[in-house]
Amino acid sequence: MKRGSYMEICIFCEGSYPYISGGVSSWIDILINEMNDKKFKIVSIMPSREENLHYKYTIPSNVIEVKTIYLNDYIDLNPNKKNKEPKLTKKEALEVKKFFRFCKDINWNLIGSIIHNKNKFGDCIEFLQSEFFWNMILEIYKDKYSKEEFNRFFWTIRSMFVGFINIIQNNIPKADVYHSVSTGYAGFLGVLAKVKYNKPFVLTEHGIYAREREEEIIRAKWVSGIYKKIWIEFFYFISIGAYKSADIVISLFDRNRKIQLELGAIKEKSVVIPNGIDLSKFNIEHKKENVFNIGSILRIVPIKDVKTLIRAFKLVKNKMFNVKLYLIGPHDEDREYYKECLKLVKNLGLEYDVEFTGKVDIIKYLEKIDVLVLTSISEGQPFVMLEGMAAKIPFVATDVGACRELLEGKENDDIGVAGIITSPVSPNDTASAIIKLLNNEGLRKNMGENGRERVEKYYTKESFIKNYNKIYESLR
Repeated sequence: MKRGSYMEICIFCEGSYPYISGGVSSWIDILINEMNDKKFKIVSIMPSREENLHYKYTIPSNVIEVKTIYLNDYIDLNPNKKNKEPKLTKKEALEVKKFFRFCKDINWNLIGSIIHNKNKFGDCIEFLQSEFFWNMILEIYKDKYSKEEFNRFFWTIRSMFVGFINIIQNNIPKADVYHSVSTGYAGFLGVLAKVKYNKPFVLTEHGIYAREREEEIIRAKWVSGIYKKIWIEFFYFISIGAYKSADIVISLFDRNRKIQLELGAIKEKSVVIPNGIDLSKFNIEHKKENVFNIGSILRIVPIKDVKTLIRAFKLVKNKMFNVKLYLIGPHDEDREYYKECLKLVKNLGLEYDVEFTGKVDIIKYLEKIDVLVLTSISEGQPFVMLEGMAAKIPFVATDVGACRELLEGKENDDIGVAGIITSPVSPNDTASAIIKLLNNEGLRKNMGENGRERVEKYYTKESFIKNYNKIYESLR
């Protein structure tokens, strides 16, 4: 890139921007909108074309390309192709075998270039129907899983890698810097882009991707027994590739940085850059109503554990009749879970006390909210907490991600607490904290002031953009 010309940054994201609203998508949207001197390309990984996706964000003018890759696009490939064997050297064949065994001493650059090369490797269907793959899987089965039913083992491994290979074999846009906003599939595209174009690769994790997948798989009904363990190992394994290959690994807070280092990130390449928000949007004048309004800004999805919040509200309602709960955010991402939440509300007799708002202007609701609540079982550094704190509203939040750091402060932060931390999946804990705040107006006011002060000092949009701009410019 010639100096003085604009920089092109390619962002890899998974299950988020521009199709799904939420914290990661908001983060990407802010980043792009605030960097008008740079051009962006978006590669968005989504599950299926059948979901009939629509943009949830207005695409900024400095985005010059949006490419969508679908995990299940392999179904369009011809399954009846004539058998084709991969054209691998002995060294390459050994590396592929190590990859399928999840060996940690793998050459990530080499394996990325091998899999991406369809002429050498075959497409995902050709490779998974090859004699090479069959013999390799037989060896792994005999060595490690011989007590399991082979047919189930074979199809588990095949389903695990067919989408992965299909994604890795997609064409990647050319750019000056590649930036993945998670590990996983998006992270591995970053590994590949660095190898293919010899350009810098930046990795930002909002949560810890592999741990989030682990939590989902543990609860999942579509997989059981030893196969849960294999899927979990797979996601941790491909995350290691992103950690090892990235030129810079960014976390939003210290706690997650330590986890990244434990999982394979290199200390010298690891930095912390917190989220930041536009404070001017949250200079809100609060309106007192004749009821206590409890709010939660969230997507209605399992990871937010909305059911614990609803159960906690029932306990609050048993003690205080003049309360209302607003669940503020979209409910179209997981319609089945939304229906389950509606059913729980009905079963608990709360139909007139709980409101699912859908996607709305949150400012209008923040004006009347007395206490904000977050009962997530996993988080990064939630934008919604920063926004609520900026609006001087006290929080009740589970002890996940950066929630404790946001409410209680980092080391040497003497501002004071901005809310109450509770245990995950604990309606009793959550209800007790809500009741404590509702019964003490002075405590609510004090915590609200502390929250605003902490955001002003550590979590501004200006600081967030300045830090990322500095990183991008250092990679010119």
